Order: sequence, then C-alpha cells, then structure tokens
Amino acid sequence: MVPLGIEVSRELALEAREKTACIGGRIAFANALGGVSEFEAGSIHLAVMCSFLEHECRPLPFLKRLHRVLTPDGEVVLKVPNFSSWNRKVRGKQWSGFRFPDHVNYFTPQTLKRLAHEAGFRVCRQSILDRFPFSDNMYAILRKD
Repeated sequence: MVPLGIEVSRELALEAREKTACIGGRIAFANALGGVSEFEAGSIHLAVMCSFLEHECRPLPFLKRLHRVLTPDGEVVLKVPNFSSWNRKVRGKQWSGFRFPDHVNYFTPQTLKRLAHEAGFRVCRQSILDRFPFSDNMYAILRKD
C-alpha cells in the first residue's frame, strides 16, 4: 500500500510528506478539488473520506474527479453526518451535526445515493447499521458504475 493524500494545510502536508516518503507516499498540498486532479487516472484503489464531504463546497465535481483517478475496481469509503437521524429531528437546531460555517453539506441516505450516482458511482454498501436512525453519522462504500 502506498499512501496518497491531499492536505490543505502547508504544515500538515509537509508533516505527512515526511512521514510517508519512506514508503513512496505522495501528499498534494492543495484544496480537495485541485489536489485530486494531481493524481493520474486509474491510479487509486481506495479513497477514505471520514468527516470530509460535508466540508466540500463542490462535492459533485470533486466526486467526478475522484471517479477519474480510481482504478476500475476502486472504492470510496466515506463517513458523513446523518441528516436524517432521529437525534437531528429531535434536537433541531441544537443537533451536534450542525457546525457553521464549516459544514456546507448535509446528507441523508437518499441524497448521498443520488450524489454518488450523478458522479458515476453506486452505493454498494450502506446497510441499516451504516445509516442507523439513532446515529448522528452514516457510512457508505461507493464503487464505480
């Protein structure tokens, strides 16, 4: 496994480069949309996005570019706040998933599936345990269509 990454912080990008250089890692110092464009088409087998997509102001263009750099059997593992959670409905404006101004997107299982489809992916895993109504988070695995 060779780690590839994108980091918007110059300091953290340099630190990550130092830590991954010994195993051939490559860290792009860029925003997500620009950074994913720095990788070659079909060069990434697995993309892990934990607590990221809710921060990306252009999730569809980002996922389309990510689709391009994934191998044909590549996967995306992601975690985002679950806007359809019962806790969000009960807590209303006090829900812990509301983090203004850094959360710019909110997803339900249905809207995440639609976004994935528009970007050329299918949700190949999102069981009830991955989107449990009592959980403030949801998980999904995406694969190329």
